[in-house]
Amino acid sequence: MEQKDKKILVPVDFSDKSKEGIYQAIQIAKVTGSKICLLHVIRTNLPPWNFMDEKEFTNQIVTIEQALIAEAEKLVDSKPPVFTAIVKKGKLCDTILEQSKELNVEMIVMGTSTEDNIKKKIIGSNALRVTTEAEVPVVTVKKGCASSKIEKIIVPLDLTKETKEKVSDAIQLARQLNCKIFAVSFSSTNDEYVVNHLKRQLAQVKTFVSEAGIEIEAEYKYYNSGSRDEKLVEYIQEKEGDIVMITTHQQAEIIRFFLGSFAEEVIHGAPVPVLSIVPKGTFKTIMTMPGTD
Repeated sequence: MEQKDKKILVPVDFSDKSKEGIYQAIQIAKVTGSKICLLHVIRTNLPPWNFMDEKEFTNQIVTIEQALIAEAEKLVDSKPPVFTAIVKKGKLCDTILEQSKELNVEMIVMGTSTEDNIKKKIIGSNALRVTTEAEVPVVTVKKGCASSKIEKIIVPLDLTKETKEKVSDAIQLARQLNCKIFAVSFSSTNDEYVVNHLKRQLAQVKTFVSEAGIEIEAEYKYYNSGSRDEKLVEYIQEKEGDIVMITTHQQAEIIRFFLGSFAEEVIHGAPVPVLSIVPKGTFKTIMTMPGTD
């Protein structure tokens, strides 16, 4: 049976943040052997595209494809992965999601904004929409936060039913990247039932992951000040994590209101790349978020 090519999709708009996405994809591809598909999306109803004749349009597409490959090759520090340049017409998020299915990619890697003000967070929700609607894992990386190596995966766990699937995905990722899992549960309550439940779950996860042949540390953390996402950032720094894995099931029913959600705060606040997965069977709201393209 012919083995399927592993592919990573990277949206590129030639900004600094998209360069960060290319760099991170290259680091992942070094370990997984994946091909990297560089996607640039154009809006043909806007200048200069709507003023071009067919020949000018074709020549410009070729120029962009060459520029995509050149941009990626500048970020390679060893043997380069296989790059493919793709230029498509359409809306940004819709085209990314369509191409991820058409190309049958295993992962999307994209740079995202780092600004803290509300306006910039809404504009940056293009990345958040993709993380919520994509059917494959999505890695978002802020400028200056790409990891040159991925040896430690941070996996925050709660008591939701998606935890088992999340742990299975973490095992699969750890196998692909040959790295260690750090599972952590946070609680701001001393309720005996909740605390015992979290600790039992962590013990079960540790056994499950160890039996799968993956190295793991598992830890329960109580906090009485701050927020869960702040404590997660502190834990990432304490353990010198390289990537953090989250689920975006929290987003499903509030897709229009990302601000304040745990996943959104982690994506904006984590000092490392964030890998987001949508649990199978999660309800997806079909609507366009404000500020998305």
